[in-house]
Amino acid sequence: MLKPIGKQRVAEEIVQQLRGLILRGHYATGEKLPPERKLAEDLGVNRASLREAIKALEQMGLVKTRQGDGTRVLDFMQTAGVELVSHLVAGAADGASSVDVLDDVLEFRRIFARDVAWLAAERSTPEDIAKLEDIAKRAESDQSPDDLLKLDFEFYLELTRAARNRVFQLLINTIRAAVQSHAAFFAQVSPQALVVRQHHRDVLNAIKARQPDKAAKAVNDYLQKAQEMLMALFPARTRNNAGTSTGAEPAKDGK
Repeated sequence: MLKPIGKQRVAEEIVQQLRGLILRGHYATGEKLPPERKLAEDLGVNRASLREAIKALEQMGLVKTRQGDGTRVLDFMQTAGVELVSHLVAGAADGASSVDVLDDVLEFRRIFARDVAWLAAERSTPEDIAKLEDIAKRAESDQSPDDLLKLDFEFYLELTRAARNRVFQLLINTIRAAVQSHAAFFAQVSPQALVVRQHHRDVLNAIKARQPDKAAKAVNDYLQKAQEMLMALFPARTRNNAGTSTGAEPAKDGK
């Protein structure tokens, strides 16, 4: 429920509380938020800060304010953007939301990274390959699970740059924020160190040989293991939506 807020970063904290309640379903789609005066009293804030926070929630696609009707919760799956992913992951990793969110992130990362690897095998420069080799070399040394996870993600960041697609680079920034904010959790679904290191070598060999199909397959198979490990952590899990997410989709046009 709502908690009183201190004076520092007032609007941001209001956003954080209301956003969390909306994402957890405390306020359902179409439901009105409490009247402005009531919300301000419950939060212990002034109405100017509350209005600033409501505007921020509107920009996120979480609510809509109409004169004479108040502020209603929107179906954020229809109105919000990819920047909401990190907040959904935060709830899921903390046990406040469905594990489906985590599976969705891993599924997206697998499909996304598979095509990135395909493009990188076609478009990478010698400088790109040298940077990937440097990361792979650092991963060869003894690393804690958290540090190895960070290096593995750094490898994929560099792989994305090598794909030469600006939209992909922006998208991976969102996924990076979601994963790195909960590194300890995601380390549980990361393959063992030997597997990670071998994977880096396999991808690098495919890129050097200009073999897009081989690079894409190496990535798909590797990230599929992370999804399977998540399933093992939550054996009783069922998806809220139709279908399953653990099967590897066949690549199109050779990808």
